[in-house]
Amino acid sequence: MKRVRIAALGHCSALGRDTRTAGTTLATGLRARPPAPPARRRVLEQDWPWYPLALAEDTWAARAQAAVRGVGAELRCALAAGTDARWQDIPLFVASSSLQAGALEEATRHSGRIELPEDAAAFATEVGDWLGLRGTPWVFSTTCTSAFAALDAAAALIAAGEIEHAIVLGIELANDITMAGFAALGLLAAADAPAGSGLVLGEAVAGMLLCAADDSTVAGDSGWRIAGSALGVDGHSPTGPAPDGARIAAVLDRALRAAALAPADIDLLKPHCGGLAATDEAEARALATVFGTRLPAQMALKPCLGHTLGASGMAETTALLGALAAAGSDARRVLLNLIGFGGSIAALALTRAATPR
Repeated sequence: MKRVRIAALGHCSALGRDTRTAGTTLATGLRARPPAPPARRRVLEQDWPWYPLALAEDTWAARAQAAVRGVGAELRCALAAGTDARWQDIPLFVASSSLQAGALEEATRHSGRIELPEDAAAFATEVGDWLGLRGTPWVFSTTCTSAFAALDAAAALIAAGEIEHAIVLGIELANDITMAGFAALGLLAAADAPAGSGLVLGEAVAGMLLCAADDSTVAGDSGWRIAGSALGVDGHSPTGPAPDGARIAAVLDRALRAAALAPADIDLLKPHCGGLAATDEAEARALATVFGTRLPAQMALKPCLGHTLGASGMAETTALLGALAAAGSDARRVLLNLIGFGGSIAALALTRAATPR
């Protein structure tokens, strides 16, 4: 099996419209109290805290294209000189909870009627067109773990030699139906609510270019490798994990074993910390099961860019790695945890190469 490297990172969120800006903003913000959500979004006659993309474009389609193309430009720079023609044939893995829901809402407001696409994967194909890719995209929608599910599949295919490269993209953009659904369930944090009292949603488009660690056609190297990942399901409840955190702990343990790492090897942990008390308490119990009383340093990111749902795995990973680079961190082994609505669970272990290519 081949080792898989993260050749390049791309990022657009409330933290900034590129990885360097987002990483610097995050690294600076972590030294102080995270700022309040920068905006409000009105749904069901109430204004909810909201983290929008750091973009000037005002229509859904324009914002989506600007974010996707910006992330694509960051990733494309990783190709070696003379191999640019390979870009159009790189497989695309798209992860999202809502796909083009916001575009359908916008079109409905203009036309007065709802028109659904004939093809469920139409949006992912359109994303490929924006990036200049010509293959058939893979689409993953497993709620908040979508991006880690896509990353797991892409990395496994590269490791097995089935594909050479992969672009993994997490996309979550503004739409009323998602926010209204969480609001109706009483899961959103009200304006000025204390931390842990509910979800604060946000937008993000973020991605990675993956390849085999020894691939000479890709010049870029973030310095990080996919060491291990694991996916799971907790069937306790449609809206939250079992209170004992046992399934979460099992998935974290499998990711560590896949990476050949012990809990004590982890330098930095990125917990889910979504803002729901029941989920956060279950996660805390899971972490205690895995790490005991010797928890590693932790960096929770949703207070800084919002809960970006299906894009959160990619948005938080790229922001985290960007922040570590901006801060000159010496962390070498990182573990990331996600807990999804509906029972999905995912964990990802990354290691820094001793000498990047």
